[in-house]
Amino acid sequence: MSERLFIRLGQSFEQPCSWLVWSEHEQEIIGSGELSDAGELSTLTGRAGNRAIDILVPASSITLTSVALPEKGQRQAIKALPFMLEENLAQDVEELHFVVGPRQGDALSIAVVAHEQMQNWIEWLSEAGLKPKCIIPDCLALPLVDCDWAAINFGDEVLLRTGQSSGVSLTQDWLDIAMLQLLPNQSEPTTIAGYTELSFAGANVKAQPLDLPMLVLARGMLNAPMNLLSGIYKPKNEYGKHLSVWRNAAIVFAIVVLLALVNKGLNIQQLNSKAAAAKAQSEQIFKQVVPGSKRIVRLRSQIKDHINKLQGGGGGSEFFAILAGTEAAFSQVKDLKPISLRFDSNKGELRMQVKAKNYAQIEQFKDIISRSYQLEGGAMNSGGSEVTSTLTIRSK
Repeated sequence: MSERLFIRLGQSFEQPCSWLVWSEHEQEIIGSGELSDAGELSTLTGRAGNRAIDILVPASSITLTSVALPEKGQRQAIKALPFMLEENLAQDVEELHFVVGPRQGDALSIAVVAHEQMQNWIEWLSEAGLKPKCIIPDCLALPLVDCDWAAINFGDEVLLRTGQSSGVSLTQDWLDIAMLQLLPNQSEPTTIAGYTELSFAGANVKAQPLDLPMLVLARGMLNAPMNLLSGIYKPKNEYGKHLSVWRNAAIVFAIVVLLALVNKGLNIQQLNSKAAAAKAQSEQIFKQVVPGSKRIVRLRSQIKDHINKLQGGGGGSEFFAILAGTEAAFSQVKDLKPISLRFDSNKGELRMQVKAKNYAQIEQFKDIISRSYQLEGGAMNSGGSEVTSTLTIRSK
C-alpha cells in the first residue's frame, strides 16, 4: 500500500509523540496529531491497519560518527569497530548497539545507541501492537536538496543534518554556541536548506516550502541512509499466517525443532567444553603473538591495545590494508606462523617475525608477498625443528 504511518517517539516515556498518515501515491496527508506520551501509542493501532509503520527517534539519543576504515578487508575489520570507538564513548561497548551506514571514501558512517534505549522504544511499540518497518534518527530524514546541510524547528529542538549520515539535535539555547564548532572553516559559506524560519551566522539559508515538520521528515525518511533495526533488532519473518494455513506442516516442523533442541541439550556439556578450550586456545595464541603477556584479563581490550601499538599511533587504514594483503600468503603456507607484528606509520612498513618448519617455507612465503609488496628479508635462524626470520613489508 502507498499509505504509511509515521511516528516520532521521544527519548523518554513521558515525552510527546508526533504522528502522521501520508499517502505517497496521492501526495496528501490522511491524518496527523500529537500524543501526550508513549502510553497513548495504542490509540494509533487502528490507524496502522495494514499500513507500513516508519519510526523516527531523537538524534539527541544517538551518536552519529564515522571511522577511517579501508574498504578492503572491511568485513573482518567491522567486528573491531566497537573497540576502535571505545575511547570516544561514555558507556561500555557491550551496552551499545552499533549500526553501519554508507561510506564516503575511507570514512565509514556509524550510528551508536544504547541497548536500553532501543529496547524501550521497541517495548513501547510492541505494547501498542505496532510493528515498525524501520527506525531512523530524525535528523537524517531531512532532505538536503542540493544544499550542504538541512535544518528544521521541531518543538523546542532544532534538527540539523550536516551530511549524508551525520547530524545533531540542539536546543535553541545551545544552537549559536554549537554552530561555531560545527561550521567548517572554508572560503564559501555553508548552504543550509531551511524548512522553517531559521537564520545561522556564517551560513546561507535557502528557504524551502513551509510544511508540517512531520511531513518534511516523512518525505525524506524514504531515502534515509541507515536503519537502527539491524543486527539483533532486525525484524524476523512472520510465519504465523503460514502455520495457520498449513497446520500439519507446522506440527511436523515443531516436532523437528523439539528433537533438535533435545539433541542440543544432550550435547550441551560437550559444547561448553569446546568453548572453554577455544577460549584457552585464543589466550595461548595471544601470548605467543605478544611475548611477555602473562596475565589475560580482558582479551578483546588487550588485543585492541596491542593493535594500537602496531599501528604506531596512526589511523590504521594502511596497517589493515597491508595485513589483509598477507592473507593469501598465510593461507598457502599453512605451517608458517607469525611470532610478532609491529607497524611503523612514519615509514609505512609492517615488521613481522615469523617461524616455519624449514627454509623453503619462508622462501615460498617471501615469494608470494613480493608479488604485491616491497619486501626486505632478514637473516634466517634455525633452532631445533624451527626456522625463524624477520620480514619488513611496504606498499609498492
